[in-house]
Amino acid sequence: MKKIIFPTDFSREAVQALPIASQLARQLAATLHLIHVLPPTPAGFSPFLLDADTQYLQTMGEVEQLFDAVLQLPCLQNLMVQTHVVFGSDPTDLLEDARFADADLLIVASTGASGWKEVLTGSNAEHLIRRARMPILVLKNPSPYLSVKTIVFASDFEGHYDTSVDLVQTLLDGFDYPTVHLLFVNTLSHFIPSSKIKPRMETFAARYCLGGSILNQLDEFDVEAALLAFAREKKADLIVLGTHGWRGLRHLLQGSLAEDVANHAPIPVLILPLRWQPKTKVESDTDTSIIQPES
Repeated sequence: MKKIIFPTDFSREAVQALPIASQLARQLAATLHLIHVLPPTPAGFSPFLLDADTQYLQTMGEVEQLFDAVLQLPCLQNLMVQTHVVFGSDPTDLLEDARFADADLLIVASTGASGWKEVLTGSNAEHLIRRARMPILVLKNPSPYLSVKTIVFASDFEGHYDTSVDLVQTLLDGFDYPTVHLLFVNTLSHFIPSSKIKPRMETFAARYCLGGSILNQLDEFDVEAALLAFAREKKADLIVLGTHGWRGLRHLLQGSLAEDVANHAPIPVLILPLRWQPKTKVESDTDTSIIQPES
């Protein structure tokens, strides 16, 4: 673990999440990169060149002052911290910056979204989840310190987490091996017999060194509601989910469980990028059940 990136708009929510970002940077011996995405000149706005230069220098000066104030926070003292400004119209533009392509973890503060805002635009966290290729930790109204004693790892246990599960193992080590609940939610529309789910979960646990985990299966109508209720019942401190990062028409038709949970969960949610392992022809011929991916 070498690089953690943390986008900030200097809002109260971002400042509130910063202690946890710094905690994890210390715990994982990583450099914390604070990133502010600065919008370009609004479309249709054509000031004189001198005015544009003045406005640019003034804005950059204000951003530097804000970064200077943030760097004085107690949680960042004696920590490897770098500050960056990315020019873009959307927070997700930071993902196009080559400086952050190799980041090990993206931590984002979120207030969530609801109603028509969620349907039409979603939250910035949702957009980052959809486009990021590194694990994302979404924090909403976090406490100053992250204590993880119970984790709910929800999945259909078909995706491959080979590129991201190392982070889960590192977190387990750092938090003195919390209780891990592996959770599969069975629905009427995508029903899978228990005789198939349990072996699949056991194989998953063995493959990713989660052998001490507790296996759980729920039969419910809605995956998100069941997951959030289960996490609440177990008093979970962290939810872990995988996402394929689907966009475009496929995303509109199927949505994303990871985005919805991150948007609505009151506790931290860790989103892991994964790749889908398609069935072989033999598996397809012998297994007629319909598999519901995580996202």
